[in-house]
Amino acid sequence: MPRLSALTRRQVAALAPRGVAVLPIGSLEQHGEHLPLGTDALLVEGVVERALGEREDVALCPTLPYGFSGHHQFAVALSLPPRTLLDVLTALLDSLAGAGFRRILVVNGHGGNIEMMSQAVKLAALEHPILAASCSYWQLLAPTPGAPGHAGAFETALMSAAHPELVADDGHGPSAPPLFDQELVPGLHLERHGEWPRTGGVTDPPGPGDPARGEAALTEAATALHACIDAMLETALPSAAGPTDEGETP
Repeated sequence: MPRLSALTRRQVAALAPRGVAVLPIGSLEQHGEHLPLGTDALLVEGVVERALGEREDVALCPTLPYGFSGHHQFAVALSLPPRTLLDVLTALLDSLAGAGFRRILVVNGHGGNIEMMSQAVKLAALEHPILAASCSYWQLLAPTPGAPGHAGAFETALMSAAHPELVADDGHGPSAPPLFDQELVPGLHLERHGEWPRTGGVTDPPGPGDPARGEAALTEAATALHACIDAMLETALPSAAGPTDEGETP
């Protein structure tokens, strides 16, 4: 796959009008005692690289390694404030549109980024005559109880498949799941101060890691992401002059 950082400006000019710019975003934050700080970035990169493979109709941007991780600073995290993250993503999407890309996909590896990512995509599509889209890789999977969690069984399984050398064997989970993972009333999201430190920064027992489960999930997410790229390429682009009665132009 073409990597944006390895392309010349002439190559970008040739690829941008017909291809999809893919921007992975992650975080740098604690993942318990058994997983590295870069888990979210490593996993989203694993999915993206499996999905893009030998495709020549994409440009893979370098992963943004920082996100909103203020809830993990009780231990260690390099966090951007939400407003700053929104500004950074908006500036990057503006830059990609300015470089000529008319289809841009943000692929997320960290739950704390979701709201800002969604807003950045909306703002980009309002500002530029482009198709802008976003997804979190785990939301491309069939629903699984306890997934994605944080530094629990799901992420430990994926890291056991993608980077087994980075998985330690001293992970443990909380005695009770965090309040924000307990749906006390359907549709109610409840936050309580101190829940992350109380659980040790882990949402559920990670277990020893299941590489077979992890590889299956990575493959499933990559297959779905490949379909996302196809869907974007098959969707008509907006007219640079704006919508008309005749509809959109391809």
